[in-house]
Amino acid sequence: MSEIKANGNLHGHDLTDIPVLNPGDWFGKTWLIEIGGSYSSLYLIVEANSMSDAIDELADNAKYGHLIIVEENDLGDYPEDDRHYGPSGQVLDLDHLMAYGQECAEIPFPCRYHGDGLPDEGVLPTEFEHVDAD
Repeated sequence: MSEIKANGNLHGHDLTDIPVLNPGDWFGKTWLIEIGGSYSSLYLIVEANSMSDAIDELADNAKYGHLIIVEENDLGDYPEDDRHYGPSGQVLDLDHLMAYGQECAEIPFPCRYHGDGLPDEGVLPTEFEHVDAD
């Protein structure tokens, strides 16, 4: 199957073609992660049980994890007492990361998945595993 993208709405602004990390891996519990917080923020949808788990999934992601992982030669800029660690022990820089979603909701950040083999109108993340996308 091709890459899954999502469309959603954040504070009245339509977001389209957002890459989805691990679609179908956590029963459609989607979180919106914003990296940057400026004019050119990167948005990602991550399926995870909680907001914290979504950040862990991002940290371990081969394509996007480097955006929040501190490089070894920069570790001196991050005092030991103030460090945030990822699931694989990597030091994370979360200063420019925002996460959106409502805890205890079936779909914490409402969106629809789109991709080859999916209906033109897309599917809810909770319906993704039930769609025959072959």
